[in-house]
Amino acid sequence: MSRLTTSEVRLVEQYVSVLDYLSRCAQAIDGGDWYYLADKADALAHQAQRLAKLSGEVEQTGRRSGRWPRPEVIRAAVAHHGRHYRAARLLHPDQPRGRR
Repeated sequence: MSRLTTSEVRLVEQYVSVLDYLSRCAQAIDGGDWYYLADKADALAHQAQRLAKLSGEVEQTGRRSGRWPRPEVIRAAVAHHGRHYRAARLLHPDQPRGRR
């Protein structure tokens, strides 16, 4: 895996955090734990808001510098670091799927 830039690391970490809380919400629904769902949904909203702010900063930096985060590197890092979270495994499998 290529070495990640600071911006790429920040994007991966924040996005994996969103996937973590999304997975926790799914777990709460599966178990019918509405208190846990309310708590984790609130945390998900906070983490998603942080991701929105960060992605806006990265976009502005990219426009100014012409250097953009590498999607393939970010996808690989998300697949690796998010492998413990259901949402990450579903959305970003680390092995490409065959054609159907």
